[in-house]
Parts: sequence; structure tokens; C-alpha cells
Amino acid sequence: MLRVFCGVILLLGTVGMLFHSQLIPTGRIRAGMFAFYTNQSNLVVLLYQLLLLIATFFPGSPYFRIITPPELFFSVMLCIFVTHLIYHFVLAPQAMRSGKGFEDGKIGFGNLCVHYLVPWLTVLEWCVCADKTQLSMRCVYWWLLVPTAYLTYVLLRARTGSPIGHTRLLYPYPFMDLQKLGTKKFWRNIAGLILFFFSLGSLMLGVGKLLLLVQ
Repeated sequence: MLRVFCGVILLLGTVGMLFHSQLIPTGRIRAGMFAFYTNQSNLVVLLYQLLLLIATFFPGSPYFRIITPPELFFSVMLCIFVTHLIYHFVLAPQAMRSGKGFEDGKIGFGNLCVHYLVPWLTVLEWCVCADKTQLSMRCVYWWLLVPTAYLTYVLLRARTGSPIGHTRLLYPYPFMDLQKLGTKKFWRNIAGLILFFFSLGSLMLGVGKLLLLVQ
């Protein structure tokens, strides 16, 4: 079952990224694409699914244990699940309120893959296939390294003064724009995000414990 999940997610993720990056329709990856969390998280999932697929051919081996520790599987799952949640509940509604569809009104197959299909399939894969016997708050704390690393990247990148791709943006998302928000509001947003990440991690930890009981 794990091998099937890996194969399907790899296929949809790869095709989705090819379309989302504009490589298929234009022959070129759009500039600045990999500054955005969506694309970084999808790349992380693709790499992990590839390693996981290889591991399924060596069950019980040291390699399999290295690839499937509870902290890593848990963090990768949440990494991409956040992509869906922030897109669906924050970014897309903001775009609709401004009178524009997300990505200039183009809601295509690539967008569907990277923001919906890959995230939910990865969550389902974790629910069905991940070993949950070693789940603990340690997994939640490890998971917080992901948003911390991305925030660090965003702040360091903005200090270069170079806009993202062909945009005039120094920051990839409006709720992370230090210049426009000001220091106080920026850090208030970041504190809210960290609390959200911690709460989501705790919730999914509870889900994992519940699944362990019913299995």
C-alpha cells in the first residue's frame, strides 16, 4: 500500500510541478518560483516520496528505518498539509476578495495538484501507512523546525534587496511582508503562525494516537 501511495504522489506531484512551474506550457520555469513555500514543500514531498519508494523495496533494513522515523514522516506530512491549508483558507480568499482569481484567475491542473491532491494524498498516506507507535510531542517540536527554517530563509533572502522573479516583492506572502506590515505587526503574524503550526501538529498527533487505537 505504501508503495502505491508513493507512486501516485510522485506522479501527480511531478506533473503538477511541471505545469505549476510553467515548464510544460512555456518551456521555462517561471522566475522566482522556488522562493514560495508551496513549491519548496512540494519539492520536499517529491524527494521524500522517492526515497520512501526506494525504501519499500528494503523493508526491515537500516535504510528503511532511516527514511521512516516518526519525526520525519510526521514533519513531511505537515509540511505539505500547511500548503493546502494556507492556500485554501488564506491566499485564495484574499485573491477572491480583491476581485482576482489566484494566479491571475488561472486555476489549472498544476495548481490543483500542488495545493490539493498532493497534500491530501500525503495526509492519507500518513494516516494509512505510517508507524504511529512512537508518536510523541517530540514529533511536534521537530515539526516546528520547518516553519522556523522557512522564516529564516524569507528574512535572509529579503535582505538581499532582490525582488522575487519578475515581481516587485521582497517577501513571498503579504502576511510575511516586514516592510509593509511593520515590525510589531510582522512579529504578531509570525507568533500567530507558530501557534497555528504548533496547534496543527498537536491536532495531528492526536489523530495519530486515535488511529493507533482503532487499528
